[in-house]
Amino acid sequence: MHRIRFLFAPSCLFIFVLAACSDAPPAATSVPSAPPAGAIVSTAAPQTQAGQCVNGGRYTMQANDKPAAQVNDTVIPLSVYERQAAQAQVALAQQGVDLNSAQGKEAVKGLRAQVLAQLIDDALIEQEALKQKINPGDAEINARVQQVIADAGGQAKFTEYLTKNQLTLDDLCQQIRANVFSEAMLARVTQNLPTQSEQVHVAHILFAKKEDAADALTKLKAGADFGALAKQVSLDEATRDNGGDLGWFPRGVMPPEFEQAAFALQPGEYSGIVSTQLGLHIIKVLERDAKRALTPELLQNQRLAAFNTWLEKARAQAKIVQVVQE
Repeated sequence: MHRIRFLFAPSCLFIFVLAACSDAPPAATSVPSAPPAGAIVSTAAPQTQAGQCVNGGRYTMQANDKPAAQVNDTVIPLSVYERQAAQAQVALAQQGVDLNSAQGKEAVKGLRAQVLAQLIDDALIEQEALKQKINPGDAEINARVQQVIADAGGQAKFTEYLTKNQLTLDDLCQQIRANVFSEAMLARVTQNLPTQSEQVHVAHILFAKKEDAADALTKLKAGADFGALAKQVSLDEATRDNGGDLGWFPRGVMPPEFEQAAFALQPGEYSGIVSTQLGLHIIKVLERDAKRALTPELLQNQRLAAFNTWLEKARAQAKIVQVVQE
């Protein structure tokens, strides 16, 4: 799955998903990210001037640097990777993780691997965007930088924040460039996704033991009220008080066995005993709708799923050489 970066999400450090939740500046952008492609990625920091990324956040490989990985023709410099990995470790430490403990060392190992995987994905995303003639341009990237500085409360507060978290404006330029390309690519990949789908409104009763489920099924066949029985015996604490009501959902959300049983029922019908990794269920369909609008949460989940499917395909077709082995 593509790891999503957050730029100044409320109270959380920008750049890394696992960033420390501290006193970060307020609000800005939240999208999957990407760095440069086609041109070689660099070890030299992007040039900045008066809060501007003079070269749009691009990097150029320096003669004294080594590669951490290569994605087709894009080289990811070791210095870029090590810097981002170090920043992620700072964020991890700020969360209270002891980096010298066995658990901390394991967390650092996983985090460094995640950073490198993200850089690889980022390079690939920008390459694919440029192939499709998607190039937001340096002006948009610089505008985003200025917006982040404004959201932070001005240059002085922004600089203070960067210093406290061992970051630079150069880091921000690279990350915003990555986010801009991924945001554009996400929009392109998901532009034709449907906003409506067939959905069912379902209630269920959850059991741990087959004999309990069988006993409840017998009571239902004898005329017991489904909702009342769910309140009495269901093990699902989240829905039990509501008579087992799970709300509406489309295909692709529930476990396959649950989904298959639910979509086979008509309103008012209930299933036999259905086994999933969650336990044993008796399912009742309350309503069906052939074209029900997807909720914002379901739409976002659909977009991210489609984007990750696209990215996995692009990754499989790319020539990726990972020099650093974490």
